[in-house]
Amino acid sequence: MTSGQFQGNARQRWGGALLVLLLHVALFYALVSGLRPHPIRTPTRAFEVSLLPELPVPKPRPPAVVRHAQPQPQPETLPPAPPAPPQTPPQAVTLPAAPPSPAPAAPAPVAPAPPARPHVRSGVNPIYIPPLEELQRRYPREARREGLSGRVVVRLTVSPNGDVVNATVRQSTPPGLFDALALDFVRRFRFAKGGEEFLVDQELVFKLNP
Repeated sequence: MTSGQFQGNARQRWGGALLVLLLHVALFYALVSGLRPHPIRTPTRAFEVSLLPELPVPKPRPPAVVRHAQPQPQPETLPPAPPAPPQTPPQAVTLPAAPPSPAPAAPAPVAPAPPARPHVRSGVNPIYIPPLEELQRRYPREARREGLSGRVVVRLTVSPNGDVVNATVRQSTPPGLFDALALDFVRRFRFAKGGEEFLVDQELVFKLNP
């Protein structure tokens, strides 16, 4: 390589390096100038001022005319009326009291009518009598031991349907010896049905068989 060629190449290298340096400087300047704040210009606004017209001055009012009221005619005063005479209250007239009327007498209580007593029938025989052997079997022991006989008359109350509803001893010989046996025996009698209650007397004779 000749010295001339060497010098030419060196110039080219230095020129390229200088061009690169200028480019860097220009880029840096552009960056710095872009970041610098620019003043903001605001447009100014003009204000218009207008004058108000003069207001008219009010004229003074004429003084008011004061009118005096005319005197009203006074009404004629009448003399006071004389006081009314005092009223006397009416006197109460007291009438004599009427004598009290006698209270009605209470009706006398009506005594209930006594129930009709059944009448005594005669000649009425029962339609059912318990077996007479029962009297022999139940003969009082005292009377059997002493060989006593007896007689009892009883009065029976017979209902309308024929049942004996009550029995009482009217006569007994010897007294009280055959009464219980006679009453228990006749209470089982039955009579024919009738229209009303009635009484009937029955006689029982107690005798030991020989």
